[in-house]
Parts: sequence; C-alpha cells; structure tokens
Amino acid sequence: MMAVVPTIVLPPRITPTLIERPALAALTEKVAQARLTMVSAPAGSGKTTAMLYWAERLRAQGRPVLWLAARAGIGNKTSFLLALKAAGNALRLDWPDVAGDADDAVWLRTLSTVVEPRPVIIIDDAQLLDEQTIAFIAQLSSSARDGLTMIVAARGVVGLPLARMRALGFLVEVGNSDLSFTLAEATQLVTKSIGAPIDSRDLQDIVRDTQGWVSGVVIACDLYRRGMQGGGNLRLTGLRPEFAEYFHEEVLGLQPDHVRRFLVDTSILDELTPSACAAVTGDEDARVMLDHVFRQGLFLNAIDQEHGRYAYHRLFREMVLGRLMDRAPARATMTHCRASNHFAETGDIVTAIEHARLSGDQGFLAAQLDRLAERLTYSGYLYRIDELSADLPWSVLAQHPYLLLALAWRRIRQLSFAAADRLIATARSIHDARSQGDAMSAHESEQLDLMIRHRLVMLAAARDDMVNVEAEAEPLLAEMAESHAYLSCTLLAQLMSARRELYHFQDMLKLEAETRRALSRPGSDFASIALKASVAPTLMAQGKTQLAHRFLDEALTLAREIHGEGSGLAALPALPMAELLYDAGDMDSATDLVERHLPVVRQWGFADQMASGYIVNARLRAARGDLPGALTTLNDAHLVAIECGLDRMRAFIVAEEVRLLIKAGQIEEAEQHFAAGDPQLDGEPVPTLHPTRRNESIAIAWLRIEMQRHRLGRARKVAHRWLEFVKRAGAVRSAVTFELLLAEIAVLQGNRSEARRAVRTAVEMAEPAGWVRTFIDEGEVIASLLTEAYAQGPELETPADRFAVRLVSMMRSGPQIETDEDDQDDFGLTGRLANREVDILTMVSGGLRNREIGDRLGLTEGTVKWYMQQIYDKLGVRRRPQAVLRARQLGILP
Repeated sequence: MMAVVPTIVLPPRITPTLIERPALAALTEKVAQARLTMVSAPAGSGKTTAMLYWAERLRAQGRPVLWLAARAGIGNKTSFLLALKAAGNALRLDWPDVAGDADDAVWLRTLSTVVEPRPVIIIDDAQLLDEQTIAFIAQLSSSARDGLTMIVAARGVVGLPLARMRALGFLVEVGNSDLSFTLAEATQLVTKSIGAPIDSRDLQDIVRDTQGWVSGVVIACDLYRRGMQGGGNLRLTGLRPEFAEYFHEEVLGLQPDHVRRFLVDTSILDELTPSACAAVTGDEDARVMLDHVFRQGLFLNAIDQEHGRYAYHRLFREMVLGRLMDRAPARATMTHCRASNHFAETGDIVTAIEHARLSGDQGFLAAQLDRLAERLTYSGYLYRIDELSADLPWSVLAQHPYLLLALAWRRIRQLSFAAADRLIATARSIHDARSQGDAMSAHESEQLDLMIRHRLVMLAAARDDMVNVEAEAEPLLAEMAESHAYLSCTLLAQLMSARRELYHFQDMLKLEAETRRALSRPGSDFASIALKASVAPTLMAQGKTQLAHRFLDEALTLAREIHGEGSGLAALPALPMAELLYDAGDMDSATDLVERHLPVVRQWGFADQMASGYIVNARLRAARGDLPGALTTLNDAHLVAIECGLDRMRAFIVAEEVRLLIKAGQIEEAEQHFAAGDPQLDGEPVPTLHPTRRNESIAIAWLRIEMQRHRLGRARKVAHRWLEFVKRAGAVRSAVTFELLLAEIAVLQGNRSEARRAVRTAVEMAEPAGWVRTFIDEGEVIASLLTEAYAQGPELETPADRFAVRLVSMMRSGPQIETDEDDQDDFGLTGRLANREVDILTMVSGGLRNREIGDRLGLTEGTVKWYMQQIYDKLGVRRRPQAVLRARQLGILP
C-alpha cells in the first residue's frame, strides 16, 4: 500500500499576524450549512487562509475537519483516496470498508452516510487534480447531499458542475472580491506586521497598488519593514523583483507556451475584449483563450457581468509587460500597432492614439494622427494631437496634411499666427502635389481643400480680419451643406462674430435658424461649445440676453464635462457669461467665472473671449475701489493685444482705460492712453461706409475726452451719428451707450431736459436685457439724471419704469434734499446730492474757485463746472452764493 505524505492531510501553519476578516466571518455560517463551497481566486489571494479560518470555527462547533492539500503530493485519484482515508483515520472516523483501491460506489456509500457531527472535507489547490479526481469530487458532492460539507479551493475553474447546486441554493461561491483586503483590513495587517503605526498615505498607496491582493499586501509589508518608509517612497510595481519572481514562479512559469504568448501579447491592453485580443494576437479564436485564462485564475478579472470585458491585475500586468518591453521590443511595437489599428477601426480613437504612442514608431504615430486628426479634433482632443506631435521631426510631420491642419488649428487657438501660416501652407503644397500627381482621388482632393479653406477662415477670424471671414465663411458653408457638422458649427460661429463686428444684423434671424439646425446635427456636440460661445455675444449685442444666457450655460456645462472645471475650453463660454452676469449686476458670479477662467483663456480663446475676460476683471476691480488693479489688468490685456496683433481687442481695452481714468479725474492720463492705442484717426470718428465695433470703441473713447475738454458741439454731432447708425443696425447695446453719452453731453450743455429724455430712452432699451451696470458704471451724471427722473417711483407701471426705479435704488447715495413744492422748478426737487457734489459745495462755501477745487479732488476744471451745474439744478438756484445759502437752509452744509 502506497504511503501518504503527512503534509497532504495537515493544514498549513496559521500566520501569527492573522487579522479579523469581517467578510469571512459573515460567510462562516453559510459555509457550514452549504453542501459545497467553491473558492476561486488567483495565486496569493488568501484562499488557504480563508479555509483555515473556517476550519478553526467549524472545529469549534465539534465538526471533524479533513484537510487535503493537493500541492503536497496528490497525483491521481488513488493518491487522493488514500489521503482521504488517512485524514479520516487521523480523526478516528469509522470507515472500515474503504481503501485506496475500493470501488467508487463503496467510497460514495460510506461518505454519504449521514453521521453527526457531519464531517467537513477541505481540498486546497484543486486546480492540480486530474480529471478522474475532479469527477469523483463532483460525484461525491452530488451523492453525499447533507452527509458532508465540502470546501474546494482552486486558482480557477476546475470543472465541477455547479449549476444545479447553485440553483438549489446548496452552493456558496467565494471569489477574489470576497478575499481582497479592505483598507481597514490592510491597515490592521500592516500595523501588526510592521509593529508600528504607518502613514495613512502609505497605507492607501499599498492598497491601491496591490488592489487588495493579499500576498501583495504581505510582500509590501516586508518591503516597508526593510526600510522603505516615509514620504511616498514605497512605490509598488510589478517590475520589483519580489513581485516579478512571485508571478513568474507561481503563474507565468507554470503555463504552456501558447498561454504564455497570449498573456504576453495581451498585456499591452488596459481592457481585454475578444475582438481586441484577436487583433493583438492575430488569433481569431482569442475568445476561447480569454475564457481559458479567466477560468484558470491567471490574474484576469471580469469587468462586467456578461464577461465581455476583462482586465489584468495591475502588478501582474506590469510584470508581464515589463518583460515584453525588455526582452522583445520589436514584438511590443508590433502588438501596439495592431492594437492601435483595431481601436481606430472600432471608434476608440483615444486608445488608438495611445497605443500608437506606445509603439515607439514615429512614422506610425504620425500616420495614425493624420488618419484620426479630424475625429480627435471634433472630440476635443486637439491638445493631445499637439502633445503627441511635439517630439515628431518636421520631416515626418510634413508628409501628413490632416495632421498639419490639426496643428494649424491648435496654433490658431494659441494665437501663434506665423506657425499656423506655415502649417497651412505646407498642407496646401501636399494637396497640390498629390492632386496633380493623381496620388489622391477627386473626392479626397475636394475634402482636403475644404479643410484648408476652413483653417484659413479660422486664421482670419483669429487675426480679427472680419471682412475676410464674412466673405469666405458663407460660400464655404454652402459647399459643406449638411456634411461636416463640426466644421459648419465653427464657420457659423465665426460668421456670427463677423456679422456682429460689422453690424450686419440684417440676416441674423436666418443665421440663428441655421445655428439651431447645426446644433441638431450628429457630431456637433463638441463644436457646439465654440458655436454657442460665439453666438451669445451677438445675441447680447442685440439685447437677447435670455437666449444668450441659455446658450452660454449649455456650452459651459458641456465644456466642464469634457475638459473639466477651469479648463481652457470652459473659458470659451465662461468669460462671455461673466460679461453677461456683470452687466446684470451679478458681481459674485462674474468674479468667480473670471478668476477661474481668465488665466487659461489663451488656450482656446479668440479676441472676443479675451476682451470679455480682461474688461470684466477690470470693471470688477474698479467697482471694489481698486483702480490701480483695474488699470494693471487692462495694461496686461493691451500687451496681449499688441503681441497678437489684435487691433479690435486693443481698441476695446483702450476705451475702457479712458473711461476709468476720466471717471477718476485723470484726463491727461486718459489722453495718453488713447494716443498709445494708435487710434489712426483722420478727423472726427464718425461711422464710415463700413464701420466696425473697433471704430465704435475708438469713437466712444474720443467722445469721453472731447466731453472733458468741453468740445461739446463736435462731440454731440459724432455721438448722434453713431446713435443713428447703431439703431438702424439693430445694435441695441451700443445704442444704450450712445444715448447715455448724449445725456452727459446735454448736461454739460445745460440741457437737463434733453439729458433726461436720453436716459429714459436708454432705460427703455436696456430693460428687456436687464443691463444695470451700463448705467452704474457711467457714474454720477447718469445716477443724478435717473434720480431726478424716477426718484418718486414709476410714472406708469411699465417694465421700463420699474427697471428704472430698481436702478435708482441701486444708485442712491448722499443726503436727501427736502423742499416745499412751491420752491421746486420744472425739474422737480426730487434728486439727491451725491457725495462728490457735497464735497464740492463745501469747498465753494470756503471760497475756493473751480480750478482749486479740481486740484484738490483730482478733477479737471471742466468737470467741476459740470458738477456745479448739477448742484444748481438740484437746489433750484443759478449762482454760487445762492447754492451755499440754499444748502445751509436745507441742513446740507453747517
């Protein structure tokens, strides 16, 4: 009779650092009641430890536990039965009729006899048993019914028929997820093993790197204990010798060649599917091999319940992949190229490009980028094309026109115009050479030509050449028709911007309808961000702020989903949104958007977005009383505009600088800034045959300076000409600004009646859009006119009057003037003296002249005269001594 190796029937020694495992404890009673418990997990997952835990608790219940370790020497069914007999004898079980050569029927009859307490048979490493032994175990689990409790552990599926027992509820299945350490369990094990507390970050790193794999945590403890403490030094990878040796000895080295080849080739994949594995290995039967690897427990985990997607354990994959890269780099390149082509064909373009990068083949990478350039761009990965192309030599880049055009678009977005010119020109040269040499079909030639012309329009837009944009974008849109949803969206965006810049609002309803059609086309999601961000300012200029707000909110939400909060892409809609919110008086929200997105606007933004961001930032600072900070912001913007050759943005910035400086009484500085903006004026800045918003900004800055110099006749003429023009064009926001400027001019001319009429007209135009800051930022002149006109409440219950009363409530400051009705002139003594007016009146009472008052307050003499006129009108007097006397009667002056 064959002798049984003693270790076959002896449980292994329990580790002295055994920890509490709540998940295993919760399974104990289920295991005790089940007929069969199947424990399946890769090597080192803690299967043996779990069974030792259950064995100890079952023994405590008085049940005999038979332990059979296949690894210790069970080679066939005979040796298995002998070991089973020896284990029974050791526990003094009454099995007189069985022997190693007994018939299966005898064994089954003996073991199926129900005795109390019921025996527990534990079989470890069942994957090493032969088919006959597995068949006997299957028959035994079926025949014994409630006579036995069986626990079988294996690294994978061992062929036991489980379906019926599962359906009857007699089966307990324990997998890798049940055995893996939780953070709390890993903490307990590491602390006990090391004998001292461990930094929480190191603990998290251990659990993350090992993915809760039991042996991995144990090995990590040993590494930590050997001196790799502190500061994140314990970085675990599958390439460490301790892990590499384990995986090779316990897994890779035990596999036949064809399985090893499969493991190595597919290690390049983050996610394994049958189709991806077939593409990488070149084997159409990859599904069979994938199932085999999973069933054998070779560190392959199912990602979904349908077992259609899998992933290797990270440390195991790193070991296998590391060996591939080290020992067979050419093979690694080949498999990465295969994977890249597969993912490109299945539509996973990001993964395709990543494999192209990992191939290490620059020619292949450039070809894949060229092949996928359009799809990557339309999906928001233009930045990734740029990153991957950075290390490619020009000699390689210059062979791929679509890659060149993608890079050109990136340079356009970055306002690097010279680089964009070169890239587009090279793409055009390739197109012409291939078309003439019949190297591309007529259709391919036509499509590439459309792409080149599209980039030229984008370049013109970035350069603020809106006349060219308008001339080229519309026919190009017509040629594209319903194709090229992304390109159509971007062209529409720039066409809308051009129409806004040139005041060509007559076809805006048609373009708005075309915009809605473009946004409904498949493939327009990403492009809709830029389109909505460009359309919204046009709607804002027309006073359609509600629709603009909706477009910007939708675009900002999508941009955050794609590239994240505070990204350059999100800046496209965020900064126009900040302008819209600022104009509506929502200062906090505007501040938040500007602070998050202005620093990154140059990644994606054109002149409109940058101008919005810088100007709103400056206005917010000025509103908080930080004039130096506001001027610094505008100076930075001015430098950017000069650097990039953005004359329109430069004009916007200069106009804002002039406004702030004049409001602060710094007229000379305002004139210097105006001249530094290179306005290129030849006479008065009236609207020409083809005026632009740049011309408008220059005119507004000029008007403010002329008003301060009391050249009021020419200022009024220019303002009227602009007002008539912008009203005809439908530029409502501009019309409000010119009405307010005309109101200020009228005050300086002593015609407050006309001034109030202009303010009322501005209120009526601004109310639907909710523009409040337009009035507040103009300062005390407009505030006083509004107060005079609306301080007693709305004359009629119209939306405009209610809006005006809201403005008055926001602007009120200074002491209220009370008077009898009989003392009021036809203006009505309903105004309030502003703080600045009280200061000036105090100095007048002290005998100071206008120039002296201006020197003390930092105002020009003309500005002081303007304030005095307001004081006269509010107090109902016409001379300085009368004003002082009247103010003392009213208690305004002591």
